[in-house]
This record gives sequence, C-alpha cells and structure tokens, in this order.
Amino acid sequence: MFKYFPILMAGIIFMEFTACSSPAVPFSNSFNKDSLSLLVSDSALMDALVEDAYEKILPPLYYNASSTDDRTDNIYFDGPNPVVIEKFDSTYTSEWDQMDKIRQCDEVERVIGKNSSIGAASRVYWKAELLFLKSMVYYYLAQRFGGLIIDSSATTGNCFYPEQKRSSLSETYSYIITSLQRCTVQLPDVAATGRASKTAALAMLMRVALQAAAYVPENRGRYLDVLQRSAVAILGNGKYVLDTSYSNLFNDFDKGLNSREIVLGVFKRRFNTTFQNTLMQDLVVNQSNEKMRPGYGPPLADRFDGSSKRYPSQNLVDAYLVIDDDHQARRWNETSQYRLYRQGLAYASAVLYNNRDKRFYASIVYDSSHYFNSLILTRDSGNLCTSGRKDGNLISPTGYYVRKSLYENRKLWYLDGSDHHLPVLRLGEVYLNYAEALLLSGKAKEAILLMNVTRTIHGGLPPIDTNIPLSLAWDIYKNERRVEMFFENDRYWSLLRWAKFSAQTSIPELEKPIDAINISANGKTFNIAVIERSGNRERRFSTQRFLLPLPQQVANTNK
Repeated sequence: MFKYFPILMAGIIFMEFTACSSPAVPFSNSFNKDSLSLLVSDSALMDALVEDAYEKILPPLYYNASSTDDRTDNIYFDGPNPVVIEKFDSTYTSEWDQMDKIRQCDEVERVIGKNSSIGAASRVYWKAELLFLKSMVYYYLAQRFGGLIIDSSATTGNCFYPEQKRSSLSETYSYIITSLQRCTVQLPDVAATGRASKTAALAMLMRVALQAAAYVPENRGRYLDVLQRSAVAILGNGKYVLDTSYSNLFNDFDKGLNSREIVLGVFKRRFNTTFQNTLMQDLVVNQSNEKMRPGYGPPLADRFDGSSKRYPSQNLVDAYLVIDDDHQARRWNETSQYRLYRQGLAYASAVLYNNRDKRFYASIVYDSSHYFNSLILTRDSGNLCTSGRKDGNLISPTGYYVRKSLYENRKLWYLDGSDHHLPVLRLGEVYLNYAEALLLSGKAKEAILLMNVTRTIHGGLPPIDTNIPLSLAWDIYKNERRVEMFFENDRYWSLLRWAKFSAQTSIPELEKPIDAINISANGKTFNIAVIERSGNRERRFSTQRFLLPLPQQVANTNK
C-alpha cells in the first residue's frame, strides 16, 4: 500500500490548501468528478485519510494540556491571557473557528459512502470514528460558547451554517450525547493506539454528560444516569486498570504507549515532530552555566534551551497532601513537622516537601530536587531562581517548574525530533467523574470508595474514611480531582461546573492572585507572597465566563 502514499498525501495537501485558502469552498469542490473517491478506493489509504482527521482534531483541541490550566490558580502563565483578566468580547474568535475540522470529517465520510467496494464493517467503523471526532469538536465549542447551530438532518457542516437558528444548550448537548451513544455501539471494542474505541466513546460520554448536568439542570437526572451507566460499562469490562506509577503514565513515552489506563491519547512521533512542537518546549527553562548570574549555583549538569512560560503556583502545591507522623494525610502547614519547624534553624525544603502525595514528585520541580541530571535550587541565588540569569531575563516567578508531561531521559535541542504523548481520556478521570455523579446524588460512601482508588494507587495516600459527612466528601473530592488531573485541561471546566451546580456567581479560585514561594539563599527561611507581575492582581471572574460570547458575525445572524 505504501506506493500509493505519495499520491494520497498530495491529494490531502491540495485538499487542505484549497480549504484553508478558500474557506467558503467545501472540500467536495476541491477535486472534480469525485477524483478523491477514486484516489482512496484502497481500504488502507481510506484508513490513512481517517487517521489524518484524528491528527487535525485531537492535537489542536485536546493535546495542549495547558490551554485552560493557564486560566486557573494552578499555573502562572508568563504572557498575555485575555480570558483571565476578562479583556475579551464578541470579537474573540480564536476558539470558535473550527469549521474546517467538521468539513474535513464530512468530506471523508462522503468518500467512504461512495466506496461500496470496501467492506461494510470497515465503513461502519470509519463513519463511527468520524462521528466521534465531530462530537469532540462540538463539545469543545459547546463547552465554551453554549448552544450551537445544529441541524441534525444535515449531512455536512451541521453546526456552522449561519442562516440556521441557534439551537438551545439543551438541544446541543442532547445532540452530542446521542452521537456519542451511537459511537458506543458502532466503534470496536479494541482500537489501534490513538484511535477511538467503544470505551473511548463511553469515557467521552461521561465527560460530556457531567458538564451538561451542570449547565442544563432540567435534564440533570437524565445526564447523571447516562454517566453512571457508562461508568459501570467501563469498569465492568476489565480492559483498563490504573497505572501503579503516575509518573510513567505521563513522563515516559514508551510506558505511556503501553499503559492500560490511557483510553485515548495523542502520541506524537519523533519522525514528524520536533521538540518545539511538543508541550515540553514551553515547560523547559532556558538556563545554563554560561547564562547564570555570577555567584549563583550550584553549577548545572545540563544546558537548558527551552522557553518556559508556565509555572506551577504555590496555590497548587498546597493541594498536594503530606502523610503525617500518625499516617494521616494533611496540608503541609497542618502537620506535626511544620508545628516543630522554626524559621532560620532548619532547612525549609524538608518541612515543605517531604512525604508528599506521590503525584507531587511526578508533577512538580521544586527547590533541592533533581531536574534532568541537575540538582536545582529555586531559592534566592539558586541556579534556577527567578533572577538567576545574568542578562536580567526572569525565569520561574513561583519557585516551581512543571515536571508532568516532561521527558527527562535526555536533553533535546528545539529542532531535534522528539516523541511525546498526552492522555486525552483515561481511567483516572472515569473514576472521578463517576464519584462526582454519586456525590451529586448524595451517595457519599460510594463516591469515597471511587476517590480512594486514585488517591491510594496514584497518590500513595491513606484512604478516606467512608463515614465522613457529604460536605466534607465534596471538599476532599475537589482537592483530589485537582491534583489527579493537574495539567490535563480539567480544572477550569471543573471550577465552572461546580459553580453552576452551586448556583454561584463568583469563583474565588479564578480571582485570587497567584502565590509564589520565596526561600532564602541559605534555605532556612521562607515566605509565601503574591507574585508582583503585570496582570496577576487583575485576575477577575464574571458570569460571562460560564459561556463566552458568540463571535459578532455569528451573533448577528441569530438575533
């Protein structure tokens, strides 16, 4: 089949070029007389065309793990972020323009329909994959903008034609959920790496149903029922289990590739991906012994050539619990070791970072930890402290760097080829979504049993007592979800969802400035303070964040 790939790729490139340069021209007009249908009459080439649709949808919409964590109290983002300070209006279109993705799926589906010589089972499977991908696009939009322009009878572009009336949020979510339910029937039990299976459709159905339950309260009971039935189906089939190493799940490509926890992931390969085209480019610091300010140290064993922009906050670090002397899990500043600590007499790193939740060490680089091959200090005069570069360019203002999703097995130049992966759907989220549905139903004991799975296996923490009151179970759940799902594009949507469930009009976590840790040069004193950089004290939240305004050109046609 490989002899046909140059022809196929030429066709795809031409198709993309005409679609991008002339947005009004549908893909079906890119080739005359169904030449594309003839081109992909081979089933292997057809499969490659479907796989290309995955590449055009999942990486841009679901691979960027920081795209919404940047809006939360988890991350200090060193750059402009109009959503955080609410400097956006109906001219904000960067997240809306997804028409090309739907159109590509529709065109591939049309080609599949014209190739009756290919086996019926394969055609059903491919069409289900395309429906799954379109549902991923629709949910991305509904999550941000609310009701779409949906015509369930249309066969192409069925949420983007402005001459149609905008559907309600209830209609939109019902459409997405119904589509995903079809996928749970038509997709295979087992799929190739990076492709959708029945379990992927069920897991996505859970995610959509949970958010819909918050935004469409009149259908909450029905959506929660859909979620719980999907969870039972996933947990009952036994195909997926939690990885015992949280670090391996995210920080090692080969282990992620073979994980039995990842239901659907994006797996980038080094033969067509450079380091700068992975998430890691914006995580790795730019620092070396040559760039280091004189008198700072210790010397680094590595030269770091990244362009870090995203830094974990002290607000987040506080959420990773400590196992205390009595084997109970507590916040670091509530432990027996903290009560005994005296500023200036002992090293702060021990009281700050010892005996933490295992996910902390897999996710966060901190003072006196190892980073690649180097011992790093983020304290004053440390090699990776804020002012550690002699040219005056500032690096981490929080005292932390992101480790989660970073491969530290070898240092890479930004143009070097690099593998990288990120889970899009995984079993850890399934457990937590199921737990949240049970909490909403008042079933605290059952929910705690599910929370304890991620808490004990991934976090290494003692289990939660099942006899605690519902309100406390909710507090523990929210913290558990925060640390389990850090840097997975989850917290922002969870905060919005919880506010909707509670009928809140404010979300303090989205308004409070980001905090940093400041440790003295000798490592024996510390303080926590607000970062004094542009925009940090301007963080705000208003109810327009629950759903962003429709772009003006769309809104004008739907008055």
